[in-house]
Amino acid sequence: MVAGAIDRSTPTGYRNYVLVLTILDCGARESEFCGITLNDVDLNQGSIRVMGKGAKERNVPIGQCVTNLLDHYIHYGRPKLNRKENDHLFLSKDSNPMTANAIKLMFSRLAKKSGVGRLHAHLCRHTFAVNYLLNGGDIFTLKEILGHTTLEMVNHYLHFTKAQISDQHRKYSPMDKMQEQLRNWPQFDTP
Repeated sequence: MVAGAIDRSTPTGYRNYVLVLTILDCGARESEFCGITLNDVDLNQGSIRVMGKGAKERNVPIGQCVTNLLDHYIHYGRPKLNRKENDHLFLSKDSNPMTANAIKLMFSRLAKKSGVGRLHAHLCRHTFAVNYLLNGGDIFTLKEILGHTTLEMVNHYLHFTKAQISDQHRKYSPMDKMQEQLRNWPQFDTP
């Protein structure tokens, strides 16, 4: 996994780890991550307030795993980067808010280090969306989480690979499920 290629023993490495996992968990845009302040993070509710396209504010939910990571980062990792009393969540080495360009550069370096040829923040957003749907999420909720105005924008996340389609079919095949139920029925000898 890409996150395994990140050296979490340094303040910036731990920040990068938390940033990548947060994008994978909520699907926010890299530009949205640049503006997040500490006041935008609600660890009790498990959400982050972001400013989306067109200056539209929305709350994106985060899971318990990322909530715990953010809590730890805010209390232990982030203070090591915050020498200017900055209130942004993700800070650069010089204590300034991370820029979209800095996030692009971080992903570029991570791609080289991990050996993953194609890696960028938008791919993490796409990965979030596809996995959200594969895990049982619906497109209407996904539309709201991603901040899209129409379902048409969400439709391109529905194009699964053949392997994903086959895997899902193996899990939910109507005849396989029926055969499982029939195995529990009494068997009769045939003449």
